[in-house]
Amino acid sequence: MRRWSMVVMTLALAGCDNLKDMFSARPEVAAEAGGQQLKVERLAKMMTSIKGVPLTRDAAEFITNMWVDHTLFAQALAGGKPLTDSSVAAQVLWPEIAEIRGSRWHDSLVMHRAPMTPGVADSVYGADRERLLQHILIRLQPNAEPPARAAARRKADAAYAKLRDGANFAQLATKVSEDPGSNKDGGYLPPAPKGKWVTAFDSAGWTLAPGAMTPVIETPFGFHIIRRPPATEIRDRLVNYARDRIGATLDSVYLDSLGAQRKLTVDGGAAASMRAALADRAASMHSTKPLATYQGGVLTVAEFMRWIAALGPSVGNDLLGRPDSSLVQFARLIAQNQLLLQQADSAGITLAPVEWEGMMARYRGQIDTLRMNLDLFGADLTDPAISVPDRSRVAAIKVESYWDRIAAGALRPRPIPPQLAAVLRQPDNYKVNKAGITRAVEIAQELKAKADSTSQAPQPVPNQPAPGAAPFTLPPAAPAGKP
Repeated sequence: MRRWSMVVMTLALAGCDNLKDMFSARPEVAAEAGGQQLKVERLAKMMTSIKGVPLTRDAAEFITNMWVDHTLFAQALAGGKPLTDSSVAAQVLWPEIAEIRGSRWHDSLVMHRAPMTPGVADSVYGADRERLLQHILIRLQPNAEPPARAAARRKADAAYAKLRDGANFAQLATKVSEDPGSNKDGGYLPPAPKGKWVTAFDSAGWTLAPGAMTPVIETPFGFHIIRRPPATEIRDRLVNYARDRIGATLDSVYLDSLGAQRKLTVDGGAAASMRAALADRAASMHSTKPLATYQGGVLTVAEFMRWIAALGPSVGNDLLGRPDSSLVQFARLIAQNQLLLQQADSAGITLAPVEWEGMMARYRGQIDTLRMNLDLFGADLTDPAISVPDRSRVAAIKVESYWDRIAAGALRPRPIPPQLAAVLRQPDNYKVNKAGITRAVEIAQELKAKADSTSQAPQPVPNQPAPGAAPFTLPPAAPAGKP
């Protein structure tokens, strides 16, 4: 602990040159990355120039973080960082790799603990606690006019006539059903208990004998034809369903027992630490503060943020609105997943060479696409005969040119994938200045107010030049909440 305090103190002292900016009432720099600076005035002008950007702190932080990621990516290329090496790719592709390894270990557990046989499917079908139904849907709005209702009914009646003449239900459903959730799969719905679907659909489906189908029925969604497939047609689907259902139960029991064996404990302040991390994600990406501990390991704030990046920003936003108990449970689940991956390691669960080669090929293609989008190709950026400082200056110019085109409306900004951004962001190669962002929003709002007042001024007499230079007008900001 004492050594960690020394490290924090050293980093703080190393950043003293920027204290004036960080605590100034009118700071000049919004962010620094890879030796480059995003000036407050520049950020403010970008906000007012990019069409549809609301003049809010969230929007300013979003733009700032994209600029940081673009700059770090460009400077990494200029500096010769091996972004396409397997070691870097493994860090970026960690979520996909973890998903494959965890799923394989899960499947092996289920196979050993709950062998699946065709008899399992017959048992599920015979127990009749859940039914797997097929349907064809012809959509109809509840307030549809009589001509639209008549047209939809004719279409449903025509489908029913074809089925009575012997048409294959799955093939016809794929061709004519208007339910996007099932039409590509022959009209099959997932197994569900009685009461799962709307009343008219549910009642009709649960009257069917194996292999039977209903006439055309109506629900709030439109006209349906429902069929109950016989067990012989859906045995594989029922086996998979039983495996998933049993697997979910086994997962819960196995993970709970694994956590107990390894003495998994969630820290008492975990919920507060998670909220703080989600509120300031950039500052939390490298935090070693523990959220949970277990024999042989610890779940840190940085690892929590890595899982959040893998699951998507909506998960983090959802967590912020939940009670502390939900955050504690989420921390426990992540720690249990880490234990599961350790178990997969011990069992020798790895990717096949062909899988890794395919992932590497996709990853290299992703890097090439990013370089193309940001115009980061050319010998002046990668030629080893050119000095690194010169390549760095070229990279900075290209990034600024890219953002100039965004501000001019010629491009839409493209974010760097979160996992790649996390790899690019080291603790000492970037800084986001909150005070600078706040000031940029204030300047952007001032510019907007000035532009609005100018646009409302009396217009010059037609065919006569207005006195002085033409006023600088900005496109109006989109209403709050719109992208």
